[in-house]
Amino acid sequence: MNSYYFLKEIVSTEKLIDIEGFSHSLVPKKQLQQFETLYIDLTKSETELLQNLHRTNRKQIKKAADHHFHIQVLEKPSIADIRAFQEFYNQFATFANTYSCNSFHVNTMNMLKDKNALVITKILNEENKVLCYRVYISDGNIAFCLYSASHFRMKENSEEKRLLSEANRYLIWRNILYFKSRNHTIFDMGGLTTNPNIRSFKMEFGGEIVHVYSGYEANTKIGQFILWLRIKKMKKG
Repeated sequence: MNSYYFLKEIVSTEKLIDIEGFSHSLVPKKQLQQFETLYIDLTKSETELLQNLHRTNRKQIKKAADHHFHIQVLEKPSIADIRAFQEFYNQFATFANTYSCNSFHVNTMNMLKDKNALVITKILNEENKVLCYRVYISDGNIAFCLYSASHFRMKENSEEKRLLSEANRYLIWRNILYFKSRNHTIFDMGGLTTNPNIRSFKMEFGGEIVHVYSGYEANTKIGQFILWLRIKKMKKG
């Protein structure tokens, strides 16, 4: 199966195969769904990127820098790293009332890992407890946020919620700078949903709204059947 993550032009394949691959593309294609996402231009200077943040973000990021947070960037994550993220994410998914990270998603991340296209980042507190995760697909030019998770909703204490909010924003900001330092030109926030709170949160990092087209493409009826089975499997978790 071919994987075309960030297409800017039409790609044709000579061989007939059942599933062409997964695309996250600027090119409209009939099998792909259109989504809005937020592109942050990493060719801008760090000063410009900071100025483009909402003042609330700048304030919280400044506070977070004073805490003894530790950020880890796993450029070559292991399957154990992926499974550790899966466990953390599924706790988040339960409280967020969203889809769990199942075996299909783990296998997808494992294939990305084998292609050196997966980057996992996390932020830890002084006790080395993970506070937030972010998982990216990278082609060396675009960094696309595939997953993000924190246990914000699991906390009842307002001070703990505030600390997690600061840690999450700080992790995103440091990730932006990390991919900029690795000569990426675009930081993709991973889609803008209709949820006003999530949408507003992402927009506070600046950037430009663009339309992308994402999904798996089937070239044959067998491929269409495989994708139908995949959807059923995902619904079952």
